[in-house]
Formats: sequence, structure tokens, C-alpha cells
Amino acid sequence: MIKPLMAAAALLIAGTVNAEPYAVCITNELDDTVITADIAFAAGQCHLARAIEDTQNVSALEYAHSWFLEARRLGSNQATQGLKDVEQKLESAGHAQG
Repeated sequence: MIKPLMAAAALLIAGTVNAEPYAVCITNELDDTVITADIAFAAGQCHLARAIEDTQNVSALEYAHSWFLEARRLGSNQATQGLKDVEQKLESAGHAQG
């Protein structure tokens, strides 16, 4: 009963992220069992959008990197481009990921 509710909440959050990309982005509050490639990719996009809006927000780039890695691990083909974008921005900011 609880897992379906958590999944529904995660989908609602992902929809909100897509509708309002500059609103609060998902960090890591979700149970790993409800995170899908689409949710992880949407979270990465949200954090990347925040980093683009505020170029001094390196933590948003780091969150985006983490979420895109998770999306790729879960099978998202789109995550590869997101990772490239984030890694380029991190490198420009002097915070390359290892």
C-alpha cells in the first residue's frame, strides 16, 4: 500500500519539476525503490536549469550530475547528453567530477 503511494508521489513530484523547472528540485528524499530513469532524468534537468539560472550555483550542477548518473544507471539514453552538459559546466566552474 505504501509503495504505490510513494510511486504516485514521486510521479507528482516529477511532473511538478517538469512544469516548474525553477521550483524546488528533488534532492535525495525518495526511496530508491520508487526512483525510475524518468524521475532521475527529470530531477537532473531541474538542477541543471537552476544552475543555468544561477551560474554561481555549483551545488545544483553537482546534484544534476548525480541525478543524470542515476538516470543513466537506470537505463535513460537521454542522461548521457545531460552528463556531458553538466560536466562541461563543472569544468568551466573549476569543479570537475572524478
